[in-house]
Amino acid sequence: MKRRKLIIILLAFFATIAVSAMPSRPNPPRLVNDLAHIFSANQVVSLEKELVAFDDSTSNQILVLTVTDLEGYEPAEYATKIGLDWGVGSKDFNNGIVLLVKPKTSDSGGKVSIQVGYGLEGAIPDAYAKRIIENDMIPSFKEGDMFKGVQQACDELTALASGEISEPRSQDEDNPIAFILLFFFFLFVVIAILVKNGGNGTGGRGSVNHSHGSGPIFFGPIGGFGSSSGGSSFGGGGGFGGFGGGSFGGGGASGGW
Repeated sequence: MKRRKLIIILLAFFATIAVSAMPSRPNPPRLVNDLAHIFSANQVVSLEKELVAFDDSTSNQILVLTVTDLEGYEPAEYATKIGLDWGVGSKDFNNGIVLLVKPKTSDSGGKVSIQVGYGLEGAIPDAYAKRIIENDMIPSFKEGDMFKGVQQACDELTALASGEISEPRSQDEDNPIAFILLFFFFLFVVIAILVKNGGNGTGGRGSVNHSHGSGPIFFGPIGGFGSSSGGSSFGGGGGFGGFGGGSFGGGGASGGW
């Protein structure tokens, strides 16, 4: 009996190690997580920028994750677990995609999996995911160009997913503090104008201010909100805002080489 209990304790211990060995959600959050170091720094930045822009314009999230070990899991199981644990996609639409790559090594084959959230299963059925893996990813992987394979897959997935769900993120959602700053900015401008007009004696009926250089202050800079390019400094162009709690039901496909 004692021996059996010991075996159970040891199995539970090793199971805990296996679970904890899976990567935890990154902080700050990122859509491209190259833990296997198969991309260059520029490639990571380029793909991250592309996927963040796609998230901003449609709310669909594509997570790219590369790892050196699947920790005993099947590729689909590993990718689904990551999607659920990290909450890829939005809670309202369940529109997340996990693209997992475990590169080939001298003692293990390469593995890849695309797992699709509930909300995108209609746009990206299992057969489509399988076709992307076999036609766009594995051929490039066999040629040694890992980034090309992943980039092509992301291009295909973004095209399919945007046709199913295309809900741009509101500026309020992406930059909640922007409107607070904007409010106080305009409040400051209004107060400054009132103070200036009061100091010039414009409160009298029919009075006219003939002083030179007394035009409204701040109006020149306001046209561009303090930006020399004339663009607003609020909203847009920011980094990835984070995962939204999306769910997965096992839709997708896997492959190897």
